[in-house]
Amino acid sequence: MSVFTKLFGRSDKGQKQDQLADTNYIETILKHSEDQPVGIADQNVIYAGYAELGGYYFLQTFVVGKLNIKAKKGARLIMVNNDHTLDLKSDMDEFESENMGVFDGYVTRIDFEIEKEAAENIKRSAIKNITLKVKKHTITFTPLEAEGVDEIEVAEENKKDLTN
Repeated sequence: MSVFTKLFGRSDKGQKQDQLADTNYIETILKHSEDQPVGIADQNVIYAGYAELGGYYFLQTFVVGKLNIKAKKGARLIMVNNDHTLDLKSDMDEFESENMGVFDGYVTRIDFEIEKEAAENIKRSAIKNITLKVKKHTITFTPLEAEGVDEIEVAEENKKDLTN
């Protein structure tokens, strides 16, 4: 970023080019994925599914995109629904992003503690936004419109048996 850009900001043309580049980047991520994402942000896509291990439930999330982070104090995931807000704390305090070889980006896996009832009540169609807070980053994801598909169906598809 040049000194003039810092002082005077970007022109409309520069902002439009950045938006186009972000859109193309997100489309590239979506093309390389077989799973249905839960939401998209400017430069990141979030995938989620829940899992059970020893009677405890976890919401497993994968953030794919430009987020490159090494956290030591965990993260928070805030899901705003039509009826209520669900605020989840990460299961692990330390995690870091891994480089992807397919394109210029990173994958960050974060597991969040969740109650069984809360996991069953998450409906994709009712989610208004998802906010991930980690370190100084706050990323707000907006859900993709998926007709006839709810979060439980997606979670069941993405569910993994962690007992093996």
